[in-house]
This record gives sequence, C-alpha cells and structure tokens, in this order.
Amino acid sequence: MIMQLTRENIMEASAQAKDFLDRNGVDAKTQLRYSLLLEELLIEYLSENESREFELIFKSNLRNISIKLCVDGKSCDFLKNKTKIIERLLGNLPDKPAWSYKKQLNVITYSTKPIGPDYSNVFKVLKYMAKNKKSFVIGTVLRFVQMLFNILEPLISAQIIVAYSGKEINKIFMFALLLLVQAAGNSALNYFASRLLRDSYGNMMKELKYDLTENILQIKTECMDEKGSGVFTQRLINETTNVADHIDEVLGASTDLFRLVSLAVAFAVISVKMLAFEAVLLVIYVLIQKAHTRNLTDDSRRARTAMEKHTSFAGEMVRAHRDIKLMHCEESFITKIKGSIDESVDLVTDMRVRSMKFILLRSQFVGWTNFLYMALLALQMSVGSMTPATALVLFNYNGRVYSCASSLTSIITSLHNLALSSERIYQLMNSSDYEKEIFGEKHIDSVKGDIELKDVNFAYKRANGSKVPVLRGINLHIKAGEFVAFVGQSGCGKSTILSLLSRLYDPDSGEVTLDGCNVRELDVDTLRGNIEMVNQMPYIFNMSVRENLSVVRESLTEEEMISACKIACIHDDIMKLPQGYDTIVGEGGISLSGGQRQRLALARSMVRDYPIILLDEATSALDNITQSKIRTAIDNMQGQRTIIMVAHRLSTVINCEHLFFIADGKVLAEGTHQELLDKCEEYRALYKEESGV
Repeated sequence: MIMQLTRENIMEASAQAKDFLDRNGVDAKTQLRYSLLLEELLIEYLSENESREFELIFKSNLRNISIKLCVDGKSCDFLKNKTKIIERLLGNLPDKPAWSYKKQLNVITYSTKPIGPDYSNVFKVLKYMAKNKKSFVIGTVLRFVQMLFNILEPLISAQIIVAYSGKEINKIFMFALLLLVQAAGNSALNYFASRLLRDSYGNMMKELKYDLTENILQIKTECMDEKGSGVFTQRLINETTNVADHIDEVLGASTDLFRLVSLAVAFAVISVKMLAFEAVLLVIYVLIQKAHTRNLTDDSRRARTAMEKHTSFAGEMVRAHRDIKLMHCEESFITKIKGSIDESVDLVTDMRVRSMKFILLRSQFVGWTNFLYMALLALQMSVGSMTPATALVLFNYNGRVYSCASSLTSIITSLHNLALSSERIYQLMNSSDYEKEIFGEKHIDSVKGDIELKDVNFAYKRANGSKVPVLRGINLHIKAGEFVAFVGQSGCGKSTILSLLSRLYDPDSGEVTLDGCNVRELDVDTLRGNIEMVNQMPYIFNMSVRENLSVVRESLTEEEMISACKIACIHDDIMKLPQGYDTIVGEGGISLSGGQRQRLALARSMVRDYPIILLDEATSALDNITQSKIRTAIDNMQGQRTIIMVAHRLSTVINCEHLFFIADGKVLAEGTHQELLDKCEEYRALYKEESGV
C-alpha cells in the first residue's frame, strides 16, 4: 500500500516492519535496529529529497524474507551518504540493506533468512525428565513395544482379505483371533505407556515451571516493564503445558509410523513397482506438509505474540476493574480490549484458514492419487499380471499408507509446535532479548548503610529505543544511620534514585556505592538482603495478613509479627477483620483501605530489621494522626538504620535532619528545612506554594 510520507505514517511503517520481522522469528534487537533504520531513512527522504510517497513491500518464503522500501523522488543513496545515526544502526545490523534507483524510485531492500524454530531446545527440555527418568524410559519402551504390535495389524489384515477371497473359513477365524489379541495388547500397552509418560510429563512441567519462575524473577526490571506481564504469564502457564502435550503427541503418532515398515515389507513382497509408486507419492505428500509447517511457523509466532499482548491488557483490566468503574470509562476499555481480541482471534482464524487450504490441497492430492492407484491396479488385472486377491490387498495397503502418512504429518506439526514452545521458554531463560540481573561476588557481613552517588546519569528507555534523561550527573552522600529525605517536583528523579540504590535499574554512567563498595560488585544477599523498600502503592498479595508478613521472613514469630504491626499502627485494624491475622485480603489487598495497605507494607518492612529502609511516599495515604504515629516509630529507629524518605508533601519531612532538594536530575541544595529556606529560592517557592505561607 502506497502511503503519504508523513511522520505519522513513518512511525506506522516502522511498527509494521518490526511486526513482520517479529513473526518471522528475527531477534528483538535486530527488529528494533531495522525499524529505527527504516524510520531514520524515511525522515531523511522527507526532509532532504522532496519525496512525497513511499511503499513497503513484505515478502516471505522458505528461504528468504525481505522488506523493500520504495520512495519516490530524485536519486539519493542515504546508505552511502549516511548520517551518524544511520551509520551506527547499519553497523549493528547482521545483514546489510542494498540501495538502487529504478523508475524515479529509491529502492532499499533488506533481506535476511527466516528463522525457524530452534529444535535444539527440544533436547534441553528433555533434560527435565531426569528426576523421573525411570517412568519416562519404561513408558517409552512400552511405546516401542506398542509400535511392534502395530506392525502386525496390516500383515494380519492382509491375510484375512486373502482368506476371504479363497473362502478359507478356518484361516479367517484364526487371523481374526490374532487381530483381536493384537488390538487388546495394543490397548493395554497404550494405557500403561500413557500412564507412565504422563507421570513423567507432570514432573517435567513442575521442574520446568520452577526454573522458568526463577529465571523470570532474575530478568531486569526495565525488560519486564517493556514486555508486559502477558509474555511471562502465557509462557509460564501455557507454553510449559504445551511442551508436555506436544511430546506426548509425537510419541503417540510415532506408533503409527512403524506400520509403514510392515507396509513397506508387504509391498516389497507383493509388488516392488507399486512400492516405488507409493514411495514417490509419500514424498510429495510429506513435502506438502513441510510447506504447511513452514507457513505455520510464521502464523504461530504472530498469533502467540498477539495473544500475549491481549493477556497483558486483559489482566490490567481485571486488576483495575474498580478504577474503570469509578472513572466510568467502561466503553473506552471495551473498545480497546475489543481491538486486542479482534487482533488475536483474527490471527488465529487466519492461521486456521491458511491451514485449511493446505489440508484441502493434501486431500485433493490423496483423492487423485487414489484414483490413479485404482486405475493402475485395474490395468494390471486386465492384462493378467495381478490377481483380484492381490489387488484387494494392495488397495487395502494404499489406504493404510495415507493413514500412517497422516501420523507423519502430525509428528511434523507436533515437533514444530514443540520446538516453538521450547524456543519461547528458553528465550526467557537464555535470550539476550530478556536480560538478566547480574550481581557481583563481593559480600559485606555487616552493612552499615553509608550511601553515595557519584556523577550518576540515568535515562529511561522507550519502546522505540529512545531515552528519557532523568538524572544528570547527580552527586550526594548519606551517612550510615542518617534519616534523610528527597524532595522536589514530580518527575525530578527522587524515586529513580531509590531504584538505583536497590539495583532495580543500573546507572548509565557514574557510580552508586554502599559502604564504599560499588553496588555492581556486591552480591545479591548483601544488596537486597539489607535494603527494605516500601513503595507508595505497595503490592499486597492475595493471602492472609499473616502470610503477607511471613512471606518475607518464614521464621517470624507471633510476638514479632504483632510487635511490628503495633509499631506500624495496623494491629488494631487487623483485629477488627473477620478472621484477624488469618483474613484473606484479596488480590492487591483490595479489601483494605489505601492507608491500611501502606501500614501493612510498613509492618512487613519492619519484621526483617534491615539496616537500610527506603520509603517512597510510603505514608501518602495515611491520615495526619496515623502519619504522626508512624513518624514517631521512624524517629525511634533513627541512628539504628539509614532511612531515606521520598516525599511530595514537605510537611511530612521538614523535621528530617537532612534534606536533598532535587531539581532537573541534580541535587540543587541540601541541608535542614530552615537552611534550605534560607539559601534555596526554588525550595522556598515550593514550600510557599504548598503551605500557603
């Protein structure tokens, strides 16, 4: 489709290119680099080449995928006469685009090889069978024995046909009895094999989910923010289950394949010519299915990605249902979720429609080959080179060949789905698209709580790769045991500093130190095991109050729990709940008020007695009386812990011994409340605005 060269259409084209590369299995970094390159090229043509229109042409086949960009206007090769941004993006692309000029069009073609599922991941999945290897091995052996039983079935059936043709009644009964024994044995073997394998699959899923959960919790915060919860939820719940199902499908369908062995032997004994004919037809049949599977790879990735996005949005809608109702924006959300439903369902429907086309082609192929096969049998009978009994046996075998071939196509499809599910699981575990947190090896036995930021710069990354600067060369020092506060306008970087201290994010440059050591060098126990952070909107789990407190410290005693709750001024509220400390508070603590959730989170932070406490607007939802009590509890901890509070209301922190006034990503001034009033005009203006003084 030809589009006008506008900035809105440039962004749309960039998104289309990224989506096309994504569903063809291209890694996330290459997707982003090419989409940004495309964006930069179009901007250059828009600004310097008097271009007015452009077109993107996408092509995908078994050997190659390509994106062709056609821009009208005079000849201009921005791949050769490149800007610094284009040069940097080109340097990072594994495959380089090519430029040409045809019919008043600048044509830039980017080609790369499609990436199918990585089948090596299937073998990685099988290692999870190790803990229940005995069941898997015995189950697989029984499947193999079942395959041998299946070899007998077409041979016995052929003998029955011959016996019927010769009216040999005794043989008919004898072979019928053998067929009954074969069927009974096959059913018994199938039951016991399935039972053992299902036990093995269950253990495999447990171990796989355990590992995947651990890996998800190690992924960097910024990556989880960017990807959305649907990606992780879908892969943890659905893909792990799919892996077990697809393995079972492969083993189940494999039993039918062994019938092909007996059929091939029977064909060779009766007619080598017909065996050769069947072999040619079977190869063509498999090639059709292979093309179908390649098409499925493209469609499946796209459909699963859309489903992950839909799951993320649906999850947000359910979690925020109260706010949606109170804001009376149901129609807006219904419209948005309809869009995600339409996209995910339409993609699945399109995938199945295309799949039906291949199934139709396959069915037509089988129909025509059956006609040709019957004609060949009739021709041989007419010239006397084949008896009617032999023709009947071969005709019966022909039908069984396609039945077995259907199992072969099921194996191909199941292997494809197994590889795709395994790939999506191992992306979370090993792919550079899902970067993991990396901690150092240095351990501090007794953390004091001395904190310093030296020339720290930090910017949040947008989805399109651009950055939003937040901290600009910030410097500050907090002594061990101090009670300090960060104040300033919204968006100045106060909460970001806390995230850097706990290494939810890492600075782009500069250094954050704890007791003189760079936090990058410290192990996770030193860092996360000594810093307690309470957010403005803490997450309360859908558990009892008792479990919400003991989840951070399993050895918590009843006395310690009650003491922490009394300090946080939440004990009396808990005792008024239906089951007291055993009351389930709902997802996100929905049955509690905002102030109760904050106080419960404060109590949770106190049960661990960590030397550093970070409070990010942790008392914003409290009334003045409760806030005063909490402040008294915090004052009682002064000198014992390093306490850092982020506050928008200056009234909550004016009694702090040290304030840092943050503005434009830097420490503009520091000191006591009175010192800042005396020497910092911006702080004075902020205080006057809030207090009305």
